[in-house]
Amino acid sequence: MGLRGGMAVMACVAAGVMVGAGSPVQALAQAAHRGRAQPVVIPDPATPPVITLERTGCHNQCAEYTLSFYDDGEVIYDGKANVSKAGRWRAALPTQAVTDLLMEFQRIGYSSFNDKYPSGITETSTAITSLRVGDRIKTVTHEVGSPFPPATLIALEDRIDASVQSVEWTK
Repeated sequence: MGLRGGMAVMACVAAGVMVGAGSPVQALAQAAHRGRAQPVVIPDPATPPVITLERTGCHNQCAEYTLSFYDDGEVIYDGKANVSKAGRWRAALPTQAVTDLLMEFQRIGYSSFNDKYPSGITETSTAITSLRVGDRIKTVTHEVGSPFPPATLIALEDRIDASVQSVEWTK
């Protein structure tokens, strides 16, 4: 997977090349003509994921990981503890799969959910989901097993997990 968030920009770092050049493209052409072009890729700032699901640990027994879904279908998995795949892994989903997840967020009224739900009787792991629409991010946090979050939120988290069960992960 390449750079996230847009096009790479070519910049010429040859000394004095930009003097008298009408544009960066002309400067690059002048430098190439002189045999001094050294193109450098400058990435745009990373685009944040459209969906995330994070599960925190519980007394060193529960799986601790984060899934980050991007609108182009890329998924990044960060396995932190008590997981079969530790570290950062990448996979690609069809963009329609990400669209389907986004539609599920809308269908269940995710934006109207509380930001945080009270914990239950016993302390367990925490599930944290987020949805980005444009530059707005909605995050919902709850303890797993708590009776307070909506059942549709729990089902959504399960669906997010299930969406990556059969993907091919690469380091």
